[in-house]
Amino acid sequence: MPIIDSFPQGTPIWVDLQSTDQAGAAAFYRRMFGWDVTPASAETGGYSVATLRGVPVTAIGPLPESFPEGSTSVWTTYFLVDDIAASTAAATATGGAVLLPPGELVPGLQLAVVADPAGAVFGLWQKESGAGDSPWLREEPGAVDWLELVENGCEASYPFYESVLGVGVSQLELGDGLCTLFDVGEASVAGAYEPGGDVHPHWLVYFAVADLDAATVRLTELGGAVRGERASAPGVGRWVGAVDPFGGAFALLEPEPEVA
Repeated sequence: MPIIDSFPQGTPIWVDLQSTDQAGAAAFYRRMFGWDVTPASAETGGYSVATLRGVPVTAIGPLPESFPEGSTSVWTTYFLVDDIAASTAAATATGGAVLLPPGELVPGLQLAVVADPAGAVFGLWQKESGAGDSPWLREEPGAVDWLELVENGCEASYPFYESVLGVGVSQLELGDGLCTLFDVGEASVAGAYEPGGDVHPHWLVYFAVADLDAATVRLTELGGAVRGERASAPGVGRWVGAVDPFGGAFALLEPEPEVA
């Protein structure tokens, strides 16, 4: 299965969870996905790193004290950019906001957090020239399979993403409708859809599972909950929204088997 170690401009490079209960979340996801989770340490900025087969999958940290009282746990998606100063400037120029200005997270890595014009929050990473990319496990059970902007009227934000990330926007027929994709070169790296209803704009992380039915049973047994209705599409698979015991929203995806 894919171990990604090259990240062009505009490509998702990482996800992490900031939780109201870091230890509790680590225990939940360890049992949910079979992750090995390291203890939090100063070297990792207070985060616990989760791996499968020794390859990083994500990290789990505490919810920052700066978050408003009553905030729930949140998954954040990060994209690689070549010039973080230019990307944050583009964010404000196209109607978004810079929530955390660029700063050095660890030596050789600049981080910023921005919001699109509708309020969907995500992160930007810039690595120093010559710095190697860390491997990231993707698209196998227990790892991130897909990332999606969930936002009503998301078409209005496409120019923002084109400017900030340098991605292209395309559409693909999927079932009875159209699926919007964010593209880097010929590769589709993320998607977008309009959920309808009163849903706050956000980036949703989909984790792959081998058996959606078994995964939803395990989810509820561990104190999580299914959120919304199950869905499916030819060429994609079956999926459903989920929430962990501490309010962190994500999704479970059972990919359709590849035809040999």
